[in-house]
Amino acid sequence: MEEYDRREFIKTSVPGFLGVLLSLPTLCALATRANACQGRLPAGEPLHWEAFLEAVAREAAKQHLDNWVQEDYLEKISALTRNLYLEDPVIAAAMTKVSERLKKGWVDFHDLEKRVDFAVCLLQFDVEETINPHNHPGMTGMILCASGEIHTKNYDVYKSIEDLTIDGKHTGKCLLHQSSDVLMKKGDVSTLTSKARNIHTLKARQVTQLIDIFTPPYNKERQENSLWYELDERPVAGSKNIYEAVLKS
Repeated sequence: MEEYDRREFIKTSVPGFLGVLLSLPTLCALATRANACQGRLPAGEPLHWEAFLEAVAREAAKQHLDNWVQEDYLEKISALTRNLYLEDPVIAAAMTKVSERLKKGWVDFHDLEKRVDFAVCLLQFDVEETINPHNHPGMTGMILCASGEIHTKNYDVYKSIEDLTIDGKHTGKCLLHQSSDVLMKKGDVSTLTSKARNIHTLKARQVTQLIDIFTPPYNKERQENSLWYELDERPVAGSKNIYEAVLKS
């Protein structure tokens, strides 16, 4: 490898030297953003998009370890997401894009980032728009309410279809235990793990935008294994939070 000393840099042309000087602020800004999650920015300062992604990536990579605790992971990425700078150009552009779709009646999901270990998605709901009860097989999830208000309920399987029988015959139904019932406002977070609160439903009270992080992300197998439920409006007799449900095809 060739060695360089200060004499080599002195030989740099004036335009080249000026070009280096002009690029330094940008390079420093990128380096600062990328290292913000390592404490390079003052404590409490919002995370820009690049720094946020790298911080989440480091936490999501730990899912492959034997001692990974999903609740601890969700607590960490929830804190990161609450500190995310929502005015970052990447997020602001995505929010504007889905807002335009809403005006045209095109409400859908907008992928912000998808990696092997996790995915970040922006969702927008119109008033009263609902996502019916569904699960997330083998996944953890965190939802940040970025704007608006949305009613979310989480459930756990109380009795599966295989366990719910009458006279020894399967009823084709299951029982779900409602574990949470929350009206989320801007800045609020809701979470689920692969084993707890994994079934949920959402209904917007206002035009609402959510930021989702799912770990690991959806793939073909997880999409095929996803289940959708239709719940009775009232709990089963004698209970306040157990609901009968059927699987929707």
